Amino acid sequence: MPPGPTSTEQRHLDDLLSAMRGPCVEELGPTSSISQRFADEFRTTLLIHHYFLNAPLATSSFEAAFVRAAEAAGHTVTPAPDGNRFWDVDVDGRRISLKSTAPKVLSLDRLHISKLCEAAWIQDVRSAAAREQETKQLFASYTGTVDSIIQLRLFKRKAMYELVEVPVAMLKQVASVPRAHFSADGPTIGIPIGADSPDFRACRPIGAA
Repeated sequence: MPPGPTSTEQRHLDDLLSAMRGPCVEELGPTSSISQRFADEFRTTLLIHHYFLNAPLATSSFEAAFVRAAEAAGHTVTPAPDGNRFWDVDVDGRRISLKSTAPKVLSLDRLHISKLCEAAWIQDVRSAAAREQETKQLFASYTGTVDSIIQLRLFKRKAMYELVEVPVAMLKQVASVPRAHFSADGPTIGIPIGADSPDFRACRPIGAA
């Protein structure tokens, strides 16, 4: 039989178990597609980071935790191939882009996604016509490849995590933005254009949604 844990190992095991059983209020939205099995696995990882490691769940750790939880919930999970541009993991045939954010100030009712689909050419394109063409082609490629964006948000002051899913199909509305909004000095615009409560806002003409 293997030897029992040393006093140091036992102390860490006790601390780890205490972390996994730490206080946590969990809420699943009424339309959430997340199963309870996934939630249990993912919550445990968050608690380990929050109480045991005393650190937020960073982007690379988030991806690993998401994959682990999805596999535990019985999903077929395939990581994106090396060098892939837009998505991070395939879950049951759905390609998902995983993102995390933990700024000092985070809005409860607005979701900010930086560097949605970066393009080096954006700094060199001067005409509105070329900028419109390149941007719309980029978003067409993105929405034709990615099915969903899932972002993990950390509200540091509240010690609260939020997992939000964004349907990528919504971003197809970029195709209907008039050329006038693709000037080099274009401001942040709401899409659909002219809507009192737009579905999302695009910065400059691309880069965040």
